[in-house]
Amino acid sequence: MSSTFTRSIRGVPEWAVALAVAVAAAAVATVPRIVYDRFYYGGDMLESFVPSWHRIGGELLAGRWLAVNPDAWIGGNYAGEAAYGLYNPVNLANYMLAAKFENLSVASFVIMAEFLALFALGTYLLCREYGARRGAAVLAGLTIPFSGFTLFYEAAGWPSGMMAVAWVTLFWWSALRLSRGRTNPLITFLIGALTVSMGNPYAALGAVVILLGLGIGLLVQREFFRLLVLVITGACAGTAALVTYLPLFLSVDVTTRAGSTGIFNDTFLQPQIGGPAGMSSPSYLPVIMTFGGPVEVIPSLYLAWFVLPLLPWLPWGRIRALFASPGFRRAHGRPLVSLAIITVVYFLFTFGPSNVGMFRWPIRLVEYLYLCVVIGLSLALSLALSLGLARDRVRRRATASAVLIALGFYLAFASSPALTGRHALFTLLVAALCAIAYVAWRTLGPSGLVAALVLGTVAVTAAQVWSLTHDVDRGSRVDPSSTSLLSAQTDRYQGTVLQLADLGDTSPEDVTAGRILFGNEIMASSAEGSINAYTGIGFTEFQEALCMDYRGAVCPGVYGALWQPVNADIPIPLIDYLRVSTLVVEHRLVPEVETAPPPPGWHVTERGDSRTVLQRDRPLPLPGRVSFASDGVRVLSSDTEAATETVRVTGSGGTVSFARLAWPGYSATVDGEPVDATAGWHGLLEVSVPPGDHELVVTFRPPRQNLSVAAFGAATVVVLILSVVDPVVRRRKLSAATTRTT
Repeated sequence: MSSTFTRSIRGVPEWAVALAVAVAAAAVATVPRIVYDRFYYGGDMLESFVPSWHRIGGELLAGRWLAVNPDAWIGGNYAGEAAYGLYNPVNLANYMLAAKFENLSVASFVIMAEFLALFALGTYLLCREYGARRGAAVLAGLTIPFSGFTLFYEAAGWPSGMMAVAWVTLFWWSALRLSRGRTNPLITFLIGALTVSMGNPYAALGAVVILLGLGIGLLVQREFFRLLVLVITGACAGTAALVTYLPLFLSVDVTTRAGSTGIFNDTFLQPQIGGPAGMSSPSYLPVIMTFGGPVEVIPSLYLAWFVLPLLPWLPWGRIRALFASPGFRRAHGRPLVSLAIITVVYFLFTFGPSNVGMFRWPIRLVEYLYLCVVIGLSLALSLALSLGLARDRVRRRATASAVLIALGFYLAFASSPALTGRHALFTLLVAALCAIAYVAWRTLGPSGLVAALVLGTVAVTAAQVWSLTHDVDRGSRVDPSSTSLLSAQTDRYQGTVLQLADLGDTSPEDVTAGRILFGNEIMASSAEGSINAYTGIGFTEFQEALCMDYRGAVCPGVYGALWQPVNADIPIPLIDYLRVSTLVVEHRLVPEVETAPPPPGWHVTERGDSRTVLQRDRPLPLPGRVSFASDGVRVLSSDTEAATETVRVTGSGGTVSFARLAWPGYSATVDGEPVDATAGWHGLLEVSVPPGDHELVVTFRPPRQNLSVAAFGAATVVVLILSVVDPVVRRRKLSAATTRTT
């Protein structure tokens, strides 16, 4: 069961098969979108990621790289959020790609199809590297991307997790090859750096788990030099975590994540250990505490329809005998130690407590556990295909498969009895597909079996998506995906926008029409900036002051507070302090606005059934992003960009406040001399200036960026040296071994 990447089998090179698997996975990824055209545009995908990708990509195309975007306020610390992976070149290329799309739903589909294909490619290569036969590896590669959690949670709504598992799988393959001396350390370093820097902490965790498993495997094999090479390469790749995550850790004290410490269990999104018993039931909805209650609404623990029904047909007796043979154990037993260790670690994580520090919701790790299961299944199936699937006791084996299918039906029925008809239809579908797969195997052999299982996966995926979306209420909330529609609702907005609305009070029609926008959706419009945004980390002081949640929804009392002075030292209205030029008020949240005259200095530009839009009569008196200057300071001019602002001031001295949140990373100079840049009222950036004429410059750089970049640069140099040393040592060892045998 050789797995050499360049080997040709039956005239087809391995790279061509791997590429074909990726292309096939991308093709299968189109099935959910064909069935439901918004499948890849839900949850955090539309509220957070894709609109921000669109804005970041547009800035990149204009030659500007945004570490911070003050126009997005609580959602604008892109470096601190980490999830956007600003230092990952693949991410940046995809953001520029997203900026080219008018339809954000299409953009999300294209990028998710890319990573589903990458996941399939990595799985195929990994199975082959562990020794799986080609057909079994193809089946694994075209199975795991379309398992329940990966497809319905990650690809459909949590894109950062989808990217993470794809990169971790590819890193596992490259690290495994490195541990066997089959690839250059530079390759593993590059893939590892891309994995860690993509921005999802589960990718970094995955890289650590992989290195742990492979390292223990090398210890068992007493391959100490290979262990040293792996550890050095992994540690060097890990320096990408400094660039990616250090801004988050150094900013956490001002965020809503400041208390994310310790280990505890609130049972949220914590799968039960018996849940995987329904992994082959396509309609099984696990009993897990989720956003919608104690029972899932999607098949999050589904793996593949054929996994459990296939087990009775494997020649377990001959497999056990082969595995117990000294030759097999010498050739394959020790290398499988790493797989066993990684499987155990992910098993413990998946069924562990709901919160471990900043890691929460352990169901996020079920796809990694299932990846281990699929690798093991591909190896078992490879042995079965080489030894021959069981042909004896057909009735007994068929009965066992039927019992397992029936068990899947019962588990699905028990968790959601109201969907009994749906469960029955899926049970019949699985039974029919099993019969087709059996006939294909008997008539066409192993290739026919693999083809039937893959085509069955496509059919089940289509049926799952249809069953979960065909009864979607057409009057329900459907967020706009067209940037043209978003801009049409916002093109009359001027300057910074503040929206007063609450998602629970907003009608689906207003969301669909784009009249009321939550999260980062406004970032994909023509609006200049918005105080309302989506944030994964928050800014505690500011959000508490505005009673604002992580999606930009606010409380009714905010409207009255906007027209009151900030405090005794800042005697201007809060709305001026925030430099708001356009105010959008939802009538359901603040009913009196529908009929009341506008406040002094403001006028109504739109008053419909659901919202009133107010704008200033005159521009704000202070330039740039300067929001307030104390009595002793006169602001002459301001030259502002996203990360810097240069202000000319004069007077007897005092303080200058900016409409920028005081994220850690801001610094200030007065005439080139450093001064303190602190968090003023409500968390806005504030700087003190002395008497006289001065040039005040505020600058944002991700905290410790120079240190992080230097560490990664040094690590790159180390790996470049190692990439030369390692092949030399391997050649010398091979030469010495050849000399001893001659």
